[in-house]
Amino acid sequence: MGADDVEVVRRLYAAVNDGDMAAAAACFTPDARWTLPGRSPIAGTHVGWDQIYDRFLAKLAPLSGGTFRAELLDVTLGERFVVAVQHATAALDGRILDVTGCQLMEITGGRISRVRGHYSDQEALDSFWRAP
Repeated sequence: MGADDVEVVRRLYAAVNDGDMAAAAACFTPDARWTLPGRSPIAGTHVGWDQIYDRFLAKLAPLSGGTFRAELLDVTLGERFVVAVQHATAALDGRILDVTGCQLMEITGGRISRVRGHYSDQEALDSFWRAP
């Protein structure tokens, strides 16, 4: 674990916020797994870039009216994991999303291989994404 592992996380957040999905895809191993807890349309374990994109990332803009933003607040390097602390916001039809989250990430060969999301208010997160 080192500075390159932190940098791949920073590149991922920048790519997603810029809408550069080719750059985002390059941040993951082919068998990467992203697990989002909860009961929303984006929740579940998404395996490989196609699922991470189709079942999760591609849904963020349509489900939020294009307002979703994940601001990377901090990245911490541990012995086994990189932890990305983010502030996620969105607003649509009178609904507001405003949660802090931690993405626990495993890095393999300079690319993200596992992500597990943890959120300050899981109910609020689910409610925002589930609403019609």
